[in-house]
Amino acid sequence: MTNKPKKTKSPITELRNIKGLKRNRLILERKRKGLTQGELAQLLGVSTSVVSHLETGRAKPSLKVEMKIQEIFTVPFEILFPDL
Repeated sequence: MTNKPKKTKSPITELRNIKGLKRNRLILERKRKGLTQGELAQLLGVSTSVVSHLETGRAKPSLKVEMKIQEIFTVPFEILFPDL
C-alpha cells in the first residue's frame, strides 16, 4: 500500500460553493456598516433573499442594485463582485 499525499484545496476552490464564488468582500462591507441582510435589502429595495443570493454568488446584481451598492459602501463594484 502506498501513501498518497492529501489533496489540498486551492484558495479559489475554497471560496466556491455550489452556485458560484462567495463574495466575501460584499459580506465584509455589509458587516462593517453594521447591517443585516434584511436592512441592506431595504436600502436596496429588494428582498432579503436577493441579498443572500448576491453574497453567495447565486445571483448577479441588476444595474440599479449595482449602483446603489456602490453608493452605500463607497467601494468599486469590481472589488465587491470580483467574479463578474
